[in-house]
Amino acid sequence: MTSLLLKLLFSLGGPAKAILAFLLPILEDNSAKLLAELLPIALDVVTSLADSPKTGEQKRAAAVDAIKAQAIQTGIAATTTAVNAAVELAVLRLNPPTK
Repeated sequence: MTSLLLKLLFSLGGPAKAILAFLLPILEDNSAKLLAELLPIALDVVTSLADSPKTGEQKRAAAVDAIKAQAIQTGIAATTTAVNAAVELAVLRLNPPTK
């Protein structure tokens, strides 16, 4: 699971990389496994909402609800904190900050 996070870390740049570098030691417990399970779901959901006419906050709320629903369907016991982190990482992955 850590290798997935390391790959994500190196694919991001700038502030996103610094944030993930800070979070990586914290996430190396069960949270890393949970986040690794949620991230593919979050990437799919965030990608599907990207071109929506909704506001950013509406997209975020819709993403959180959809990720929680898919997590429940697949038997993942997702915490709100983990879902929020997965959403943020998915957004950073799809829209990397500019330098």
